[in-house]
Amino acid sequence: MRKYRTIARIHLMHSLQYRANLLGGFAMYAMFLFVFFCLWRAIYATGAPEDYTIAQMIWYLCITELISFGTRTNVFTEIAQDVKNGQVAYQLARPYSYLGYRLSGALGGMALNFAAFGLFALLIGFCFVGPIEGFAPRTLPFGLLSLLLGILLNLLLSMCLGLTAFFLEENSGLWFIYSKLVFMLGTFLPLEFLPGWLAGIARCLPFSYVSWGPARLIVAFEWAEFARIVPLQIAWIALAAILARALYARGARRLETNGG
Repeated sequence: MRKYRTIARIHLMHSLQYRANLLGGFAMYAMFLFVFFCLWRAIYATGAPEDYTIAQMIWYLCITELISFGTRTNVFTEIAQDVKNGQVAYQLARPYSYLGYRLSGALGGMALNFAAFGLFALLIGFCFVGPIEGFAPRTLPFGLLSLLLGILLNLLLSMCLGLTAFFLEENSGLWFIYSKLVFMLGTFLPLEFLPGWLAGIARCLPFSYVSWGPARLIVAFEWAEFARIVPLQIAWIALAAILARALYARGARRLETNGG
Protein backbone atom coordinates (compact mmCIF):
# COMPACT_ATOMS: atom_id res chain seq x y z
CA MET A 1 0.00 0.00 0.00
CA ARG A 2 2.92 2.36 0.65
CA LYS A 3 3.89 2.49 -3.00
CA TYR A 4 0.33 3.37 -4.04
CA ARG A 5 0.21 6.16 -1.45
CA THR A 6 3.48 7.42 -2.93
CA ILE A 7 1.98 7.34 -6.43
CA ALA A 8 -1.09 9.26 -5.20
CA ARG A 9 1.13 11.83 -3.49
CA ILE A 10 3.22 12.32 -6.66
CA HIS A 11 0.08 12.96 -8.72
CA LEU A 12 -1.21 15.34 -6.05
CA MET A 13 2.02 17.32 -6.14
CA HIS A 14 1.80 17.40 -9.93
CA SER A 15 -1.74 18.82 -9.76
CA LEU A 16 -0.50 21.59 -7.44
CA GLN A 17 1.57 22.92 -10.31
CA TYR A 18 -1.61 23.81 -12.24
CA ARG A 19 -3.62 25.68 -9.62
CA ALA A 20 -4.55 28.34 -12.17
CA ASN A 21 -6.76 25.76 -13.91
CA LEU A 22 -9.08 25.96 -10.91
CA LEU A 23 -10.08 29.52 -11.78
CA GLY A 24 -11.47 28.51 -15.15
CA GLY A 25 -13.23 25.57 -13.54
CA PHE A 26 -14.75 27.81 -10.88
CA ALA A 27 -16.09 30.15 -13.56
CA MET A 28 -17.70 27.28 -15.48
CA TYR A 29 -19.11 25.76 -12.29
CA ALA A 30 -20.61 29.07 -11.16
CA MET A 31 -22.10 29.68 -14.62
CA PHE A 32 -23.71 26.23 -14.70
CA LEU A 33 -25.18 26.67 -11.24
CA PHE A 34 -26.46 30.17 -11.99
CA VAL A 35 -28.23 28.98 -15.14
CA PHE A 36 -29.77 26.03 -13.31
CA PHE A 37 -30.74 28.29 -10.39
CA CYS A 38 -32.63 30.65 -12.70
CA LEU A 39 -34.27 27.71 -14.48
CA TRP A 40 -35.45 25.95 -11.34
CA ARG A 41 -36.56 29.18 -9.68
CA ALA A 42 -38.83 29.81 -12.67
CA ILE A 43 -40.12 26.20 -12.54
CA TYR A 44 -40.84 26.36 -8.81
CA ALA A 45 -42.62 29.69 -9.27
CA THR A 46 -45.33 27.83 -11.21
CA GLY A 47 -45.70 25.11 -8.56
CA ALA A 48 -43.29 23.24 -6.31
CA PRO A 49 -42.60 19.55 -7.12
CA GLU A 50 -43.34 17.23 -4.23
CA ASP A 51 -39.98 15.48 -3.87
CA TYR A 52 -37.59 18.44 -3.43
CA THR A 53 -37.87 21.99 -2.16
CA ILE A 54 -36.12 24.71 -4.17
CA ALA A 55 -33.28 24.74 -1.62
CA GLN A 56 -32.89 20.96 -1.85
CA MET A 57 -32.93 21.12 -5.64
CA ILE A 58 -30.17 23.75 -5.83
CA TRP A 59 -28.05 21.93 -3.27
CA TYR A 60 -28.65 18.72 -5.21
CA LEU A 61 -27.22 20.39 -8.32
CA CYS A 62 -24.31 21.81 -6.31
CA ILE A 63 -23.38 18.28 -5.26
CA THR A 64 -23.84 16.59 -8.63
CA GLU A 65 -21.85 19.30 -10.39
CA LEU A 66 -19.22 19.01 -7.66
CA ILE A 67 -18.84 15.35 -8.63
CA SER A 68 -18.68 16.33 -12.30
CA PHE A 69 -16.18 19.20 -11.95
CA GLY A 70 -14.26 18.20 -8.83
CA THR A 71 -13.47 14.62 -9.77
CA ARG A 72 -12.53 15.01 -13.42
CA THR A 73 -9.69 12.75 -14.37
CA ASN A 74 -7.91 11.59 -17.52
CA VAL A 75 -7.83 7.96 -16.40
CA PHE A 76 -9.90 6.77 -19.38
CA THR A 77 -7.69 8.59 -21.90
CA GLU A 78 -4.46 7.58 -20.16
CA ILE A 79 -5.35 3.89 -20.09
CA ALA A 80 -6.60 3.92 -23.68
CA GLN A 81 -3.41 5.64 -24.84
CA ASP A 82 -1.20 3.25 -22.86
CA VAL A 83 -2.86 0.32 -24.62
CA LYS A 84 -2.81 1.86 -28.09
CA ASN A 85 0.83 2.99 -28.04
CA GLY A 86 2.07 -0.18 -26.33
CA GLN A 87 3.19 1.58 -23.13
CA VAL A 88 1.11 -0.85 -21.06
CA ALA A 89 3.50 -3.65 -22.09
CA TYR A 90 6.29 -2.00 -20.08
CA GLN A 91 4.10 -2.07 -16.97
CA LEU A 92 3.87 -5.86 -16.90
CA ALA A 93 7.34 -6.29 -15.37
CA ARG A 94 7.08 -3.45 -12.86
CA PRO A 95 6.64 -4.26 -9.15
CA TYR A 96 3.11 -2.91 -8.84
CA SER A 97 -0.32 -3.45 -10.30
CA TYR A 98 -1.04 -1.34 -13.37
CA LEU A 99 -4.66 -0.94 -12.30
CA GLY A 100 -3.58 0.04 -8.78
CA TYR A 101 -1.14 2.53 -10.26
CA ARG A 102 -3.80 4.18 -12.41
CA LEU A 103 -6.41 4.19 -9.64
CA SER A 104 -4.14 5.69 -6.99
CA GLY A 105 -2.79 8.23 -9.48
CA ALA A 106 -6.31 9.33 -10.40
CA LEU A 107 -7.32 9.66 -6.73
CA GLY A 108 -4.22 11.69 -5.92
CA GLY A 109 -4.63 13.88 -8.98
CA MET A 110 -8.24 14.78 -8.19
CA ALA A 111 -7.75 15.43 -4.45
CA LEU A 112 -6.93 19.14 -4.81
CA ASN A 113 -9.76 19.80 -7.27
CA PHE A 114 -12.30 17.98 -5.14
CA ALA A 115 -11.34 19.88 -1.98
CA ALA A 116 -11.35 23.23 -3.78
CA PHE A 117 -14.64 22.63 -5.58
CA GLY A 118 -16.18 21.29 -2.38
CA LEU A 119 -15.53 24.59 -0.62
CA PHE A 120 -16.73 26.51 -3.67
CA ALA A 121 -19.93 24.41 -3.79
CA LEU A 122 -20.66 25.34 -0.16
CA LEU A 123 -20.17 29.01 -0.97
CA ILE A 124 -22.43 28.87 -4.05
CA GLY A 125 -25.15 26.91 -2.25
CA PHE A 126 -25.32 29.26 0.73
CA CYS A 127 -25.23 32.34 -1.52
CA PHE A 128 -28.05 31.09 -3.76
CA VAL A 129 -30.52 29.51 -1.34
CA GLY A 130 -28.97 29.34 2.12
CA PRO A 131 -29.18 26.22 4.30
CA ILE A 132 -31.72 23.46 3.71
CA GLU A 133 -34.62 23.78 6.12
CA GLY A 134 -34.71 20.83 8.50
CA PHE A 135 -31.30 19.52 7.43
CA ALA A 136 -29.84 17.17 10.06
CA PRO A 137 -26.01 17.47 10.26
CA ARG A 138 -25.78 14.04 11.92
CA THR A 139 -26.79 12.43 8.61
CA LEU A 140 -24.04 14.17 6.65
CA PRO A 141 -21.33 11.51 7.25
CA PHE A 142 -23.61 8.88 5.71
CA GLY A 143 -24.16 11.07 2.66
CA LEU A 144 -20.42 11.70 2.37
CA LEU A 145 -19.78 7.95 2.53
CA SER A 146 -22.11 7.53 -0.46
CA LEU A 147 -20.33 10.41 -2.19
CA LEU A 148 -16.94 8.69 -1.85
CA LEU A 149 -18.43 5.42 -3.10
CA GLY A 150 -19.88 7.25 -6.11
CA ILE A 151 -16.48 8.72 -6.96
CA LEU A 152 -14.81 5.30 -6.70
CA LEU A 153 -17.52 3.72 -8.86
CA ASN A 154 -17.05 6.40 -11.51
CA LEU A 155 -13.28 5.82 -11.55
CA LEU A 156 -13.60 2.06 -11.87
CA LEU A 157 -16.16 2.29 -14.66
CA SER A 158 -13.90 4.79 -16.46
CA MET A 159 -10.99 2.34 -16.14
CA CYS A 160 -13.12 -0.47 -17.56
CA LEU A 161 -13.97 1.70 -20.56
CA GLY A 162 -10.30 2.59 -21.05
CA LEU A 163 -9.34 -1.09 -20.98
CA THR A 164 -11.69 -1.83 -23.88
CA ALA A 165 -8.87 -0.40 -26.05
CA PHE A 166 -7.37 -3.90 -25.86
CA PHE A 167 -10.26 -5.10 -28.02
CA LEU A 168 -11.54 -2.03 -29.89
CA GLU A 169 -9.56 0.14 -32.28
CA GLU A 170 -11.56 3.23 -31.26
CA ASN A 171 -13.36 3.25 -27.90
CA SER A 172 -13.98 6.97 -27.35
CA GLY A 173 -17.62 6.47 -28.37
CA LEU A 174 -18.15 4.26 -25.33
CA TRP A 175 -16.88 7.02 -23.06
CA PHE A 176 -19.19 9.55 -24.74
CA ILE A 177 -22.22 7.32 -24.19
CA TYR A 178 -21.22 6.61 -20.58
CA SER A 179 -20.76 10.28 -19.71
CA LYS A 180 -24.16 11.18 -21.18
CA LEU A 181 -25.88 8.38 -19.28
CA VAL A 182 -24.35 9.59 -16.01
CA PHE A 183 -25.42 13.15 -16.87
CA MET A 184 -29.01 12.30 -17.78
CA LEU A 185 -29.61 9.63 -15.12
CA GLY A 186 -28.96 11.62 -11.99
CA THR A 187 -26.67 14.59 -12.61
CA PHE A 188 -29.01 16.92 -14.48
CA LEU A 189 -32.25 15.63 -12.95
CA PRO A 190 -33.02 13.57 -9.84
CA LEU A 191 -34.49 10.19 -10.70
CA GLU A 192 -37.70 11.22 -8.91
CA PHE A 193 -38.37 13.70 -11.74
CA LEU A 194 -38.06 11.08 -14.50
CA PRO A 195 -41.00 9.04 -15.82
CA GLY A 196 -41.68 6.08 -13.55
CA TRP A 197 -40.62 3.44 -16.06
CA LEU A 198 -37.34 5.24 -16.81
CA ALA A 199 -36.59 5.86 -13.12
CA GLY A 200 -37.13 2.16 -12.46
CA ILE A 201 -34.63 1.21 -15.17
CA ALA A 202 -32.13 3.82 -13.93
CA ARG A 203 -32.27 2.40 -10.39
CA CYS A 204 -31.13 -0.95 -11.79
CA LEU A 205 -28.10 0.52 -13.59
CA PRO A 206 -24.81 1.79 -12.11
CA PHE A 207 -24.91 5.25 -13.71
CA SER A 208 -27.35 6.83 -11.25
CA TYR A 209 -25.24 5.74 -8.27
CA VAL A 210 -22.37 7.99 -9.37
CA SER A 211 -24.22 11.24 -8.65
CA TRP A 212 -27.92 10.78 -7.89
CA GLY A 213 -27.41 8.43 -4.94
CA PRO A 214 -24.92 10.61 -3.04
CA ALA A 215 -26.79 13.86 -3.74
CA ARG A 216 -30.11 12.31 -2.70
CA LEU A 217 -28.70 11.14 0.62
CA ILE A 218 -27.05 14.47 1.40
CA VAL A 219 -30.00 16.79 0.65
CA ALA A 220 -32.91 14.52 1.64
CA PHE A 221 -31.55 11.74 3.81
CA GLU A 222 -33.75 8.76 4.60
CA TRP A 223 -32.59 5.57 6.26
CA ALA A 224 -34.58 3.45 3.84
CA GLU A 225 -32.81 5.09 0.87
CA PHE A 226 -29.43 4.75 2.56
CA ALA A 227 -30.02 1.03 3.16
CA ARG A 228 -30.86 0.61 -0.52
CA ILE A 229 -28.38 2.96 -2.24
CA VAL A 230 -25.12 2.21 -0.41
CA PRO A 231 -25.25 -1.61 -0.72
CA LEU A 232 -25.96 -1.21 -4.45
CA GLN A 233 -23.00 1.17 -4.77
CA ILE A 234 -20.75 -1.36 -3.05
CA ALA A 235 -22.07 -4.15 -5.28
CA TRP A 236 -21.49 -2.14 -8.46
CA ILE A 237 -17.99 -1.19 -7.26
CA ALA A 238 -17.17 -4.86 -6.70
CA LEU A 239 -18.50 -5.79 -10.14
CA ALA A 240 -16.60 -2.94 -11.81
CA ALA A 241 -13.37 -3.96 -10.04
CA ILE A 242 -13.81 -7.60 -11.12
CA LEU A 243 -14.54 -6.49 -14.70
CA ALA A 244 -11.48 -4.22 -14.76
CA ARG A 245 -9.23 -7.03 -13.55
CA ALA A 246 -10.71 -9.44 -16.09
CA LEU A 247 -10.29 -6.99 -18.98
CA TYR A 248 -6.71 -6.24 -18.00
CA ALA A 249 -5.81 -9.90 -17.47
CA ARG A 250 -7.19 -10.90 -20.86
CA GLY A 251 -5.53 -7.94 -22.55
CA ALA A 252 -2.19 -8.71 -20.90
CA ARG A 253 -2.40 -12.33 -22.07
CA ARG A 254 -2.94 -11.10 -25.61
CA LEU A 255 0.16 -8.90 -25.30
CA GLU A 256 2.26 -11.83 -24.07
CA THR A 257 0.92 -14.13 -26.78
CA ASN A 258 1.90 -11.62 -29.45
CA GLY A 259 5.34 -11.01 -27.99
CA GLY A 260 4.62 -7.84 -26.00
